Amino acid sequence: MVTYNTLADGWCRVKDTSRALDVLRLMVESGIAPTKTTYNIILKGFFRAGQLRHAWDFFLQMKKRGSKDESCKPDVVSYTTMVHGLGVAGQLEKARKVFDEMAKEGCAPSVATYNALIQVICKKGNVEDAVTVFDGMLVKGYVPNVVTYTVLIRGLCHAGKIDRGLKLLERMKNGGCEPIVQTYNVLIRYLFEEGEMEKGLDLFEKMSKGEECLPNQDTYNIIISAMFMRKRAEDMVLAARMVDEMVDRGYLPRRFMFNRVLNGLMLTGNQELSRKLLRMQEKYRRLQREIRL
Repeated sequence: MVTYNTLADGWCRVKDTSRALDVLRLMVESGIAPTKTTYNIILKGFFRAGQLRHAWDFFLQMKKRGSKDESCKPDVVSYTTMVHGLGVAGQLEKARKVFDEMAKEGCAPSVATYNALIQVICKKGNVEDAVTVFDGMLVKGYVPNVVTYTVLIRGLCHAGKIDRGLKLLERMKNGGCEPIVQTYNVLIRYLFEEGEMEKGLDLFEKMSKGEECLPNQDTYNIIISAMFMRKRAEDMVLAARMVDEMVDRGYLPRRFMFNRVLNGLMLTGNQELSRKLLRMQEKYRRLQREIRL
């Protein structure tokens, strides 16, 4: 069974669903009954391959056969796959309809199902509708996880509602759900894009002081890139310090970004930091300028 599922999943990952269906047929011919896992692998494979019509027909077949054979009946994973796949493809109304019919079919949504719905509404619809789904989730007794909060914070920020995103971050922490680095990165990026440099840097300070959630390479790249927006000498110094800190933590900046910081720093006349970055450039070949003849 595991072997067949692994084979089907492999073909689905390379978007060859016809081969995955061949595996399904081979299972049946060999007298091995496919499980929900098998059907869910293929269902997800159709969406991965962009075959929406096939995914929808396959889902309907699962429902039809499920009335007689429990192993074919869609479960919470099937519904979550449908909600996410349809939503990402822009068929938000259809995704909502599938979500709404879950309970009627005796299949309760999971937190992952809510996350999928909130995410696709934020991407393809109105963020206020996503907030309504989030509130409804709480009313029904579900406990949002870090993914729920992060996708909704991203949706609020993308809609220009950064202050509400920051309030949701506080609500998240007060509710005992610790933010992850991606949560902070979303807020810091959008604060910088809105010109709220000090707020973004303050959030970075709060984040980097904690032991639970340290900055990653994306965090440093976001901050360093933002330091070129105002073209101030002190921002170049801060960018250089970020480069130094990220290297200390095991992250190497991109060559282009490193040299841009180094050039900007030299113009400020800060010789101490400039020498430090030049020594770093000598140490790491990846940071050295390419000279082509």
